[in-house]
Amino acid sequence: MKPIHPTLHRLLLTGTALLACTGQAVTFLNVATGSPTGTYSAMFKNIGQVCAQSAYLKERGSTGSLENIDLLLGNEVSLAFVQSDVLKAKQQIDQDPRVENIRALLPLHSEEVHLFARPVVVKKNMLGKVTRSGVGTFADLKGKRVAAWGGSLITAKVLSAKLKVPYSIVSVKDRDAAFNALNTNQADAVLAVVGQPASWVKTLAGVSLVPVPYTPALNGIYTQAKLLYANLGASSVPTVAVQSVLATRDFKTPDKKKMLLAYQKCALGKLVNLQEDEGMHPKWQEVTFKAWPWPQYK
Repeated sequence: MKPIHPTLHRLLLTGTALLACTGQAVTFLNVATGSPTGTYSAMFKNIGQVCAQSAYLKERGSTGSLENIDLLLGNEVSLAFVQSDVLKAKQQIDQDPRVENIRALLPLHSEEVHLFARPVVVKKNMLGKVTRSGVGTFADLKGKRVAAWGGSLITAKVLSAKLKVPYSIVSVKDRDAAFNALNTNQADAVLAVVGQPASWVKTLAGVSLVPVPYTPALNGIYTQAKLLYANLGASSVPTVAVQSVLATRDFKTPDKKKMLLAYQKCALGKLVNLQEDEGMHPKWQEVTFKAWPWPQYK
């Protein structure tokens, strides 16, 4: 017989004890993460390795930040990993009053904007005229099509407006659909917001990383960053990054509040373990859990 996982064993023991003592079923909270191979999912699992309180949290996969914030606002999950620009867009652009009830349980890492395109091709005809095709700079996106999904759709819109480079945004279901659109000439580039290093980016071939410039217009939303991916020949590609956060709502129910604060306290106290234990996601090394410009859950 296959041995039971330690976390599940601890959960079953604790849950059984609680049920025996109180006569009430154990409460589980759903957490919206993202792709199973994404940074959000990895970091959620990492916290679960060091905090027993994670045993009461159930991961719910999603397409990313945009779906996550909708799930949180729609009361389908109790916690959600989201990009800060998606939260700000909900507040400032959509003017959704429900966002005022959102709280930051754990301010997390920065997520880099990854802009992919086919390599630039330069041709010279018989008359000596040189033609250039493809996307080599952000400005080259003018009038072109950019595929994005999840929270990256919001980032694509914000960057287009702030950097004054008009392009069409092709909304797709997921990463595979985005690169399919690029490979079938239905899109000229793919924009993805993901914490570096992303495991799936390390498997890519036949595309280039396009620099994303930082200008004063992005101040307060994005910060400067660099992309480093040897498989794409990227020793240091300039880009911008946006902070992520594990968000919740301002719950007042005593049991739920106690559970969330215990989870928060454990994560705060185990930051060194998250940063130094082997196998933890590299992004933990830049996490400080310091407050950011959004109300903290207390």
